[in-house]
Amino acid sequence: MPNSALTAAIDAKDRYTCGHSERVAYLARELALASGMTDAQAQRVHLSGLLHDVGKIGVPEAVLCKSGRLTEQEFDLVKKHPRIGHDILKGIPMLEDILPGVLHHHERFDGKGYPVGLVGTSIPVVARMLALADTFDAMSSTRSYRGALPRDKVLDEIRSKAGEQFDPELTRVFLSLDLAAYDEMVARHTIEFSPTPLPQTDEPRAAA
Repeated sequence: MPNSALTAAIDAKDRYTCGHSERVAYLARELALASGMTDAQAQRVHLSGLLHDVGKIGVPEAVLCKSGRLTEQEFDLVKKHPRIGHDILKGIPMLEDILPGVLHHHERFDGKGYPVGLVGTSIPVVARMLALADTFDAMSSTRSYRGALPRDKVLDEIRSKAGEQFDPELTRVFLSLDLAAYDEMVARHTIEFSPTPLPQTDEPRAAA
C-alpha cells in the first residue's frame, strides 16, 4: 500500500487528527536537519513520521474519537498502536530502517513510556525526534477531547519535560525551530478538514 494511502487510512479513522502525520513528519525532518543529519537521513525520519501512527488502524474508532478522558482499558488499547504499526510494516524491506520510529515514538527519556520502557539514548534517535514532534502537534491541534492549546503553553510544556519525557539536547534544538511553515500547514489542514471547533481546556491528555 503506498504511503499516501496508509496515511489517508489513518486520517479516515479520526477527523480530528487529519493532517497530523504530515505535520509530525515535517517537524521531525526539520529537527533531524537542525540536529546535523544529512538530507537523506532526514528524509527517512520524515517517512517514519508519515507512518508513525499507522497502527491506529487497529484501534477501535470509538476509542480514538472519544471526547473526554480515556478509561484505563481504553488507553491500553491505544497503547497497542506502535506494536500494531510495526507489525504491519515489518514485512516491507524498504521500510526496515523506519521501524524503530514507528515502534518507539511513545517511549520516554525517563523510561516511563511504552511499549518497551526504553531509557535515555537507548531509545532510537528517530523515535526521540518523533516523540517531540508528535507531542507538539497533539497539543497544538484541536482534538475530540479539547481545543488546540496556545503556542506559549505548548512550548512551556515541551521545555518543562526535557530530560523527563524528551531527550534534553533534542528539546533544545526543537525549541529553536522556525515554525512558520508548520503554522501554514495547520492553517491549510484546518481549511481542508474543518473539524467542529471545541472550547480550549487545560485538562491534559497524553498524546497517543
